[in-house]
Amino acid sequence: MAKAKNHTMTNSIGRWMLYSMTVLLIIAGTCFLWISTHLINSRFDNFDVKFYEQQLVRVNSVIEQNNLAFEASLIDYAHWDDTDRFVRGNNPTYIEDSFPPEALENIQVDGVIVTHIDGNTVTAPVMAQAGSLISMPEDLWAALKPVLPSLMSPNQSTVTSTIVWHNHIGVLLSGVAITNNYKDAPTSGYLFFVRLLDDSFLTILRSSALVPFDLIESPTTTQSITSIEHQNDAMAQWHATQTLAGLAAKIQVQGGTHLQAERDLTFTLLLFGVIGVTLVSLIGLYWIVYFKVLNRLHIFSDLADQYRQAPHSAVRWPVNGHDELDNLAQSLNEFISEVEVRHDDLHHLAHHDPLTGIGNRRLLHAQLDINMRQHELNTRFSSTLLLLDLDGFKLLNDGLGHAAGDYILKLIAQRMTSLVRLDDTVVRLGGDEFAILLENTTPEAAQPFAEHLLKQIAESFEYDNHKLTLRASIGLASLQYTLSKEDVIRNADLAMYEAKRRGKNQVVVFKVNFLDIVSRRMQLEQALREALNNQELDIWFQPILDAKNGRVIGLEALSRWKLSNEQIPPDEFISIAETSGMITKLGRQVFDKVGAALQELRVEYPDLQCNVNLSLRQFRDSDLTEDIFLCLAKYQLPPSALHLELTESMIAESETEILPTMQNLVSHGFKFHLDDFGTGYSSLERLKNLPFDTLKIDRSFVVPLRQDDHVMVKNIINIGHELGMNLIAEGVETEVEVKKLLQLGCHHIQGYYFARPMPLEELKVWLTEQTQALATNTQAKNSELNSLASK
Repeated sequence: MAKAKNHTMTNSIGRWMLYSMTVLLIIAGTCFLWISTHLINSRFDNFDVKFYEQQLVRVNSVIEQNNLAFEASLIDYAHWDDTDRFVRGNNPTYIEDSFPPEALENIQVDGVIVTHIDGNTVTAPVMAQAGSLISMPEDLWAALKPVLPSLMSPNQSTVTSTIVWHNHIGVLLSGVAITNNYKDAPTSGYLFFVRLLDDSFLTILRSSALVPFDLIESPTTTQSITSIEHQNDAMAQWHATQTLAGLAAKIQVQGGTHLQAERDLTFTLLLFGVIGVTLVSLIGLYWIVYFKVLNRLHIFSDLADQYRQAPHSAVRWPVNGHDELDNLAQSLNEFISEVEVRHDDLHHLAHHDPLTGIGNRRLLHAQLDINMRQHELNTRFSSTLLLLDLDGFKLLNDGLGHAAGDYILKLIAQRMTSLVRLDDTVVRLGGDEFAILLENTTPEAAQPFAEHLLKQIAESFEYDNHKLTLRASIGLASLQYTLSKEDVIRNADLAMYEAKRRGKNQVVVFKVNFLDIVSRRMQLEQALREALNNQELDIWFQPILDAKNGRVIGLEALSRWKLSNEQIPPDEFISIAETSGMITKLGRQVFDKVGAALQELRVEYPDLQCNVNLSLRQFRDSDLTEDIFLCLAKYQLPPSALHLELTESMIAESETEILPTMQNLVSHGFKFHLDDFGTGYSSLERLKNLPFDTLKIDRSFVVPLRQDDHVMVKNIINIGHELGMNLIAEGVETEVEVKKLLQLGCHHIQGYYFARPMPLEELKVWLTEQTQALATNTQAKNSELNSLASK
């Protein structure tokens, strides 16, 4: 049995080496093939270039010879007494006698134009068509007439030519001065021959040149320019062109490779050669490796199998020489000896946390596997996973240093260990997250234990003359063999997250509907991303009033999102925006919509300002200062139009991170409001040193005023007055609350008692009504005062 297994392992190594060598040889052969193909292709391409150069030369030669014959015929007719007499008016039948259709066809001339020396035609231009002489078509004459002056050379021996394109057909037009036979008479006019370079004429030239070329329109050049390119299209054709010097045309020759068969044969021979060399090299290399290495590895494989079956047996590798494999065998023998000595220590380190000494994530996973198998065998067996996360640990760790953080983690581990049974498993998963696997316990039965654990953790302790207190959130979930261990950990984590959401320092048992909460959160996150891309979120405004006179002193901007007729709570979608990083994009859209609203409202209410809530991630993930300045510049608003709100928990968590940005904005005239004052961790010393202009009294302190409990509100108001800050009470809903706040010295009120949050259009109506009501009250008071004065 062992030999069969060893043989399989040896074959596996052999296959791996065979595959590796095959891959390497294929790569090498491919590189050689690619380079060779490139060089051969380049050489064949050079042959094709020379071939098409010769094609162009042949075509150009035929065209030049044809043009010379054409010009020679033109000179013969122009230097003729009959032609000279015709121009001078002494030979009226010259055209009919000298240019019958048969004669024009013989000299390959399609039309004749005769002009006086001043450029005026002697007679209408004529053309040969269908065996008869007719007047030149008007559209052709209109195309040729403007070109004639450029061809009138005073030199009687110079023929000037050009090509005019008419209806996508080239027209060769050549002209020369007219004189007598002896060329001793002055020039009397000009004779022009017209040749249509149509397909029938080009066919004659193609047959002469034995080249299938085309003549196409081109800008006139003084020199002949040749271009030969290989088109990388489906046809893979060559495209060769040569411009005709002094003429608005170029020759075009297209075709495939000239030596395609030779090229294909060369590539085929090269491919077979590379494949043959690769196979021969592969067989030779594998033969050498097999007899030099694999046979010895077969021995090592037998010994490895023996060690696998008896790990603690004294198996050692044979050392017979001094080559690399013998050196490897010696090292392996030393390694095995070291492993045998260190085995127990390594096992402990692999399953325990080095800082606290309790178990780690690996130990938890191993124990979860054991318990889930036991539950599968016995469904009465129960086990509960407790997941614990410290509340506010980051604040202590950052404030007191990592040494304090390590001390706290070890203290928590000791307190947890002191409460569990011997069969329970206590582990640290990482950071400030711990877990306990409680044996033979249901989540409901484990809940009292978890609550007792919270009380133990909450007991105060001292560190470096600081008296500290910790809180934690706990989630409980039961083990089932139908779930994976990842599912169990996820369920406990969801329960712990729910405990934090409910206010922290709580124990929550996992329920199936928590999965629906996660699913809803995922769906809302995707929908929110689309809503932000389409700018579908709305901004509502809640007025802030001076309760003494009813005057509106400002607004607070509040985000609202309606999805499929469901109004999503702001706390829910803003939390999603925070965790997913979309809060910066939401913040920019809030600035933009608030800026647009203020620009419109401040036309009628010039001093109106609006409070905008900020998120910690806006300080971290974007240039907040630039976003605000861009908004003010876009809507032409002063810094006093925007007041910026921060929560007390943000300051407590990241004061040093956000303070520079705050100071920069304050230096430019912006004002900051501290929201939810009294609910977080701010000290009076911190509050005194931070650049806040206004304190906002949280609703949780306003509600007790209904029972005449005004201690907290009075203290907050006194603190604000002592520090020279303004005060705003938010969440005010009853007349009793308003009267108490006025008595205590806070007259800036925000809440349902005066106005609920509303869209911009409703706000405009509300402001108008409030302004009218305020004016009416003022007028009534003035009338009452006047009446009392008169009495």
